[in-house]
Amino acid sequence: MDDNGRLLFRARLGVSRTELRHYGIDPSDSQIALLRAYHLIAVEGDRLATTFPVLGSDETAGLRTRMAGLAEAVASEIAVDVSGLADVLAGQGLAGCVYGVLFGYVIDGLIWDRLRSDGLLPSGELSVERPYWNGAFWAVYPPREGAMGTNEIEESGVRLTMVWTDETVRSLNRVADAPALRSALRVVSRGSLPRAALAVEGGEMWTLVDDEGRPTIPIIRRRDSDPVHGIGLRIAEKVVSALLRDLPEAGVVASAHELIWSLMDALEAAGMVRRPGTFDDPAAGLDSLGVQMFLSVDGAEG
Repeated sequence: MDDNGRLLFRARLGVSRTELRHYGIDPSDSQIALLRAYHLIAVEGDRLATTFPVLGSDETAGLRTRMAGLAEAVASEIAVDVSGLADVLAGQGLAGCVYGVLFGYVIDGLIWDRLRSDGLLPSGELSVERPYWNGAFWAVYPPREGAMGTNEIEESGVRLTMVWTDETVRSLNRVADAPALRSALRVVSRGSLPRAALAVEGGEMWTLVDDEGRPTIPIIRRRDSDPVHGIGLRIAEKVVSALLRDLPEAGVVASAHELIWSLMDALEAAGMVRRPGTFDDPAAGLDSLGVQMFLSVDGAEG
C-alpha cells in the first residue's frame, strides 16, 4: 500500500519529513496515521521512527548461523518421528506429501500451537489500542532464499492448508478462490469426500478425490488418535524444548521462523525428507501442487 516499504526503510534510524522528501517520499497524513495505528512507527515532532526490530545483514547472518547449528542437532532428535510420519503417509499412498505435511502441519503449525499454549507468543487479540491487527512485525535482511509459508481456508471445522512459495503462491491462490471450495470443505466436515471437481480461475479443474475414490491430499484429524497428529505433537515438543534451551536475543517469533526453515534444510541435507520440485516451479499445474496441500479436521476423540 502506498510506498510504506520505502518509508519504513528510511525510518529505521529515524527520519524527518523533510529528509523523506529528499528521497522522493512524501507520506500523507492518513498514511502515517495508519502506520501508527498498526504500531509500526512512532512520531515525535517532525521525525518518524520504526518501532519494530530490524535485523540487518550482520545480525541476520549471526542468527541464521546459530539456528542452522541448532537445526542440525534437532534433526537428529526427531529423526525417528520424521521417519514414522513418512511411513504413515506412504501407507496412505501419499508419500509425495511428506515434505508439505511436515512443514505445514507440524513445523509451521503445531510448533506455533505449542509456543502459544506455553504463553510464549503475543496473544493476537484485538483491543482498543490495537483494533486492526495485533501480531509481531520485524524486518530481516537479506531475505531467506526458498522460504515457505502457509495459508489456510477454513469452513465448518475443516481447514485446507496450502504451503506456499513465491513461485507457487499465485497458483495456490486460485484454489483458495475457487467458488465451490467452501461447499467442498462442508462435505468433508460431514465425513464424506466431494466427488465433483472444483473449477478454478483459468478453466483448470482440481479434485480432492481420484478416480478410485481416494483422497488426493492428506486428511488429518486434529486429535491424539490420528497418527500424523500424534507424531506431530512429539516433534513439536522436541523442537520447542530445543529452541527455549538456546533462545537468541532476537526473541521467540523471529528466531522460531529462522529455525523452522533451517530445520527443513537440515532434514533434507540428512536425507530424511525431499523437497518436491513443484515448490520451486512457477509453471506447476494444480494436479502436481497437491503435494503442497492437506486438509485438517476438528473433532474430539470418539
